[in-house]
Amino acid sequence: MFTDEQENELWVRWKDGESSRLIARSLRTSAATVRSYLAVHGGVRPSARRRSGRHLTITEREEISRGIAAGLSGRAIAAQLGRPASTVSREINRNGGRVGYRAALADSAAWERARRPKLSRLASHAELLALVRGRLELDWSPTQIAQWLKRVYPNGEELRLSHETIYRTIYVSSRVEFGPRAGKHLRSGRSVRNARKAKQSHGRGVLRNMTSIRDRPAVVTERVEVGHWEGDLVMGRRPSAVATLVERATRYVRVVPLHDGYKADAVRDAITRNLRDLPPSLRRSLTWDRGREMAEHQQLATDLDLDVYFCDPRSLWQRGSNENANRLLRQYLAKGADLREFTTRDLDDFAERINGRPRRVLNWATSADLFLSHSREARVPQ
Repeated sequence: MFTDEQENELWVRWKDGESSRLIARSLRTSAATVRSYLAVHGGVRPSARRRSGRHLTITEREEISRGIAAGLSGRAIAAQLGRPASTVSREINRNGGRVGYRAALADSAAWERARRPKLSRLASHAELLALVRGRLELDWSPTQIAQWLKRVYPNGEELRLSHETIYRTIYVSSRVEFGPRAGKHLRSGRSVRNARKAKQSHGRGVLRNMTSIRDRPAVVTERVEVGHWEGDLVMGRRPSAVATLVERATRYVRVVPLHDGYKADAVRDAITRNLRDLPPSLRRSLTWDRGREMAEHQQLATDLDLDVYFCDPRSLWQRGSNENANRLLRQYLAKGADLREFTTRDLDDFAERINGRPRRVLNWATSADLFLSHSREARVPQ
């Protein structure tokens, strides 16, 4: 389909985030051809083939050819090469015998013979495949699965594999261990790996009497105290939306339904109802962006007896935990969906799935275990 040079250019441009249409234009082919090629490989560049150090090299094959021309026996040629006599004998016999042996042809034939399908670790290990498939069906990420295997089976090397192996098994079409449409269990839902591209943010309206995130105490910034939250809206098909809350220290997620819309009064009422059931020690502060849905932040602070801080303009990274949680929730809350169709139970189930996963940032503990342990302590009478 493509020459080696074209394949290399395609993968370089794809990694740089170019669209299939732009890549096709540079290669002077159709966008459909590029997309078809990418789909076969799942957007993952195939590993470059390498020769094993155990195999005969082209130089050794040339020495074999010279030895045959000089009338040396196979055993004598093997002694010169420092190889077993059986290796040289098989090499000569499978490549035309002493009469027809040619070094270049033999080397080319060996390279082609090495191009054979091999079973992956998942395909050849039923128990490992069942473990990985079970966690994938719970929407765990490949990284979470790989770390969970390492933690649960510390002495079982045969029950470990890398997250990249899982990704490749999902993406590469020739690997069918997880069945069709395995990509639906990934956060993105994609069946083709895309390059990471920075997204531009946009400005928001100005609210009155805001307290800047720069005035937030160090105890909040350093995540040493539980009870400090980050929040934002996740939009569906207009005018549907939900509010998301993430506790900074434990990364515990709460999804707040907004059945009455996402204007300031409706958002204030919904968040107040959601957080009011927590002990005061677990609702100390809330950090939000500068969206107009927080126009009633002063009343919210009074109702819940917490401090409300606002991020700098176009600084989504200042609410990093919340932004990450929103990306995870997009697996369940699609941009084009009417989010009003989800019940409170549905939204709680989505949050429970995320809270029940082991997290790298928590040393592979779960947010649910950490937050609920603090919740029980906060409710014990002093």
